[in-house]
Formats: sequence, structure tokens, C-alpha cells
Amino acid sequence: MNNSILCLTRDDPEYSHDRQVKDFIEGGGRFIQFRSKTLPPDMLFKQATQATNHAKACDAKLVINDHIELAREIDAHGVHLGASDGTVSKARSILSKGKIVGRTVHSIEEAVSVKRESPDYIGLGPYRTSTTKKDLQPVLSDDQFQSIVEILDPIPVYLIGGLSTDDFPLIQSFGLRGIALCSALFSVSNLMEQTKLAVEKSRAFPELSSC
Repeated sequence: MNNSILCLTRDDPEYSHDRQVKDFIEGGGRFIQFRSKTLPPDMLFKQATQATNHAKACDAKLVINDHIELAREIDAHGVHLGASDGTVSKARSILSKGKIVGRTVHSIEEAVSVKRESPDYIGLGPYRTSTTKKDLQPVLSDDQFQSIVEILDPIPVYLIGGLSTDDFPLIQSFGLRGIALCSALFSVSNLMEQTKLAVEKSRAFPELSSC
């Protein structure tokens, strides 16, 4: 399975997260993060459940951003944790055995600390200013990103933040597992077709490690 793209959903009043996941999968995406900051609890539960069902039916993996208990309730493939979402050990104590637990890293200091938690993968960034996370600003040089990837080795790392399909060469430059794409996949009206094009382009830059 080609997991060199981590597809991220986003809040959109006219495009539900479960529909985004369905389109990602139909376009060939196989590793997806369900990420919502604005959905009310009932809609969050409904859309996350439907998204998880889509993923399970199509041999894709879906992780829930932030919400450990939600990931447990709907039996998602795992969870992605930010700095304030709890530890990897906490997530593993709540989720059933074998679930994916990812973590975010923003700095060399965080990389050293997070590595001790032994997450299954890391989201590292932001590499550039992102339209979906305007509160985060890139503060690291390429040399620092490279150093963080080396510190985290052998944990698979996905670069995140303002990335496009022109950034696949960074996989080999930094020794990444892959890159996370969000806005780049929404840049045209057909999300499924844009995902398909991204997946095709990614095949020239295979991931260097597996999770």
C-alpha cells in the first residue's frame, strides 16, 4: 500500500468530512486524517463514523485528530494527538490493541520528548504557512527539519503545512515517510480527481520507511 500521502479533511459547510474521505479513497488515498475543529459533537460522531466505515470497506486507514474517546467509540484505525491531546501511552490505554497513534512535532525539543513516547508516526511542521492552521508559523530551517527527522528515526515522519504535489521530492531529501496534503487536494472542484493525480505523482517518490 502506498502511504506516502497523508490526506487531511477540513471543515467545510458544503462538503462533509465523510464525503471528503469517500472522495479521497476513490481517488486512491489510503491514509487519511479526519480533522475537524468546528463540528458539533453529534455531527462529529456521525461523520466520523461514516468516514471510518468508508475506510474499512476500502482497505484504507483513518485516524481521528484530537479525539481519543471518539476514535475508541467508533473503532477508527487510530488517533492523531497534538501537544494538548494527551500522551501516546494514554491513547494506547484507551484504544484497543494495534491502533495507530500519531503525534505532532514542531521543534527539536519536542522531537526529543515525543520520541520517548514511541508513537507510530509523526506529523512534523509546519513547513510553510497553512491556510487550515493560520495560528502556526514556520520557524525551522531545512537543516533543522532534517535534524528532527534524524532524531526521530526510525519513527515514520510526515511533513505537514502548506505542502503541494510539487513537494514530493522532500520525501527523499529529508528521508520522510511522506507528506500531508489538505488544501492542495481542494485546489480544483473535483477532490477525487485531484487526489488521483496526487497519488499518481507520488509514485515517483516512494516512501523510505514503513509503518
